[in-house]
Amino acid sequence: MQKIYGAIQAEGAELIAISSDTQAQVKRTTERIKADFPVLSDAERKTISAYNATDAFNRNIARPQYHIIDENGIVQWKFVDVRLAGRLDPAKILEALKAL
Repeated sequence: MQKIYGAIQAEGAELIAISSDTQAQVKRTTERIKADFPVLSDAERKTISAYNATDAFNRNIARPQYHIIDENGIVQWKFVDVRLAGRLDPAKILEALKAL
């Protein structure tokens, strides 16, 4: 995601990641991957539950989901996988953003 972050911002959008990890774990991860975009902790899984993103095989983690939400809070595009390993090519997200 870091690779396309600048291109996402150039489209007038913002990238925000949400993790089921604790704040301390998120901090370590963002430092390790050198993420410039915000990564939020949802250790209580409130947002993860609201978006039905809990992994079906391990309720303690979130499955990959990508959403493009407009300025009115309306989901304009999304990709949801059923398993943790199902990561989407970041270029596909950028393509979807440009198509809107």
